[in-house]
Amino acid sequence: MVQLMASPAVAELRAEPAPGPVRRTLATGGQTSYVIALDSDASDAEALAASELAKYLRRISGATFAIRRGGAAKAIVLRTLSREATHGAAADAYTITVRGESVILTGESPRAVLYAAYDLLARLGCRWLAPDLALYGGAAEYVPHEATLVYESRGDVTERPAVAIRKLDMAEARSHDLESLRKIVEWMPKLRFNTLMVPMGSDANSKRTWDDWRVALTPELRKRGLTIEAGGHGYQRFLAANMEGGELFARHPNWFGKDSTCDASRSPQVVFNTENDSAVAYLIHNVVRYVTEHPEIDVFDFWPPDGARWDECAKEQPPESVEDRHAKLVSALHDTLARVRPQLRLEMIAYAHAKMPPEHVVIPPDVLVDFCPIGEDFDVPLYDSSSTNNAIYARAIHAWRRSFPGDIGLYSYYRKYEWRSLPNVIPHFMQRELRWYAAVPLQGISSYAEPGDWYTYELNHYTLGELAWNPNVNVDSLVAGYALARYGPSRKLAIAALTTLENDFRLRGSIPYSAPDSTTQIARTLAVVGAQRDGVRRAAAAAGNGELAANLVRLGLMLEFAERDLAIEKARSEGGAPEKIQTMVRELVAFLTAHKAQGVFVVYGGDDFSRYLKHYTRDWSGLGPGAGAGDGE
Repeated sequence: MVQLMASPAVAELRAEPAPGPVRRTLATGGQTSYVIALDSDASDAEALAASELAKYLRRISGATFAIRRGGAAKAIVLRTLSREATHGAAADAYTITVRGESVILTGESPRAVLYAAYDLLARLGCRWLAPDLALYGGAAEYVPHEATLVYESRGDVTERPAVAIRKLDMAEARSHDLESLRKIVEWMPKLRFNTLMVPMGSDANSKRTWDDWRVALTPELRKRGLTIEAGGHGYQRFLAANMEGGELFARHPNWFGKDSTCDASRSPQVVFNTENDSAVAYLIHNVVRYVTEHPEIDVFDFWPPDGARWDECAKEQPPESVEDRHAKLVSALHDTLARVRPQLRLEMIAYAHAKMPPEHVVIPPDVLVDFCPIGEDFDVPLYDSSSTNNAIYARAIHAWRRSFPGDIGLYSYYRKYEWRSLPNVIPHFMQRELRWYAAVPLQGISSYAEPGDWYTYELNHYTLGELAWNPNVNVDSLVAGYALARYGPSRKLAIAALTTLENDFRLRGSIPYSAPDSTTQIARTLAVVGAQRDGVRRAAAAAGNGELAANLVRLGLMLEFAERDLAIEKARSEGGAPEKIQTMVRELVAFLTAHKAQGVFVVYGGDDFSRYLKHYTRDWSGLGPGAGAGDGE
């Protein structure tokens, strides 16, 4: 973990620094003389940190660590420097120090104290591999067992994140339920994520919305100090033709955008007439009502419709660019919200037809901008100009950084609906990109997180949490530790498979926007993946019926999907008959459907064959940036 200078406030608490390596025996033989010490006015997050320490320390050592309000001679002490609302990377900074017999965890905020507690447990051997979702059967994380529990330090630990805003995004919520969301919220601070991004519910693909969860989840998020970010593709939620009993369009046709025939359009994808002041006022009024009725929301995402179409009438084009119109609307909403909910932060996206920053409109610097490279080519990192799509995105990111002084986040696609749960496992690829994003610099990172295929992208989620905190973490060591905890004696087999998925399948499989590959290249990767799938199957059979066997079965399913995908790609590269491709796709869909409840695949049901056939007959390499936007992906 990165060692950075502490803020002055933290440094003041560290007079008489520890003189070098120290060892403190916290428990032995199931007994301890240590307590966990809290201030008398400790916050909910600090109290949670204490209870989590007590729970996991007991699981590790068998000893009971009492929680006490006040000091003690031997204590794990929890301290917060500020209980006021704080923002930015500094708010998540913390230290772990040894003074005398005590181990002191000091955070800049209550949430940072919770991070420090989990970090201490990680230094004692715990690994927070995944949320405790039902698919894991209670074995989502790794907790060691130590007869003698020793905390060893080579000096004061000072931690501060490289990326200030670290989000998990529920996106279309296709496989979430309340219980899985609770588990994800519990897991987030263990990996030091700080924001949960939830759908407002304007997207027809969303199966659940924030309104379904807010009563149950808000207390859990508040207890951990996590930020609630809600909204999404939503102009059409606040101004649509079917509002007011279906009469709004008839009353105000001039409020709506025009289609290619130059008629006002009822389509929710056609952006309303942003030049009409009355229409803008109507929309803003409805947004204000929504955020006023949802006071728990900390960040509101205000986006155009997915696949937005901006005035298609060629002879009546507005004088302003799409980028300027989008920014002008965001700025108008910002000014109103600043009066009615001054603590609410507004977020906008740079996406599809509005990738570039505006030329003539100044966006308020406290707006959060999320940059969305939906058409990224994963053959190479985004900064690699050998990819046409990626070069366009990289130029746009630099243009935003030059023109906008506020926070810019990367709305990443490290788990993507268009991947169809394909095992695009990319820990080292992510590191290359995160290092570049941190250098630009960007201040945020996010990723979709669906329980339905969490296992497939488990290593991506786990690695992203670590890289968002420190892009220079040793990823080889991270993967090795993950594989040891998840696969134990089969870890070398698992690492080899994961390496093939990252280095070979990422390039040869049907990952959208990638360049086509030769039959020889695909066949070579297909042979390697097939052999590894056979090896994993044999290891799973030999492991019996326990936790290891279940994990190997899931890894085997990932490899079989990759194998079937490569076989289809090979048939396509050979010019296979459409009937043959269709048969292979039907067999693939049957395979995915048969295993849809194992946490490896998100399978929608209904028109899955049509969905996958479209995937396997589309020339992704010919699509420009954002061309897939609007497919609900």
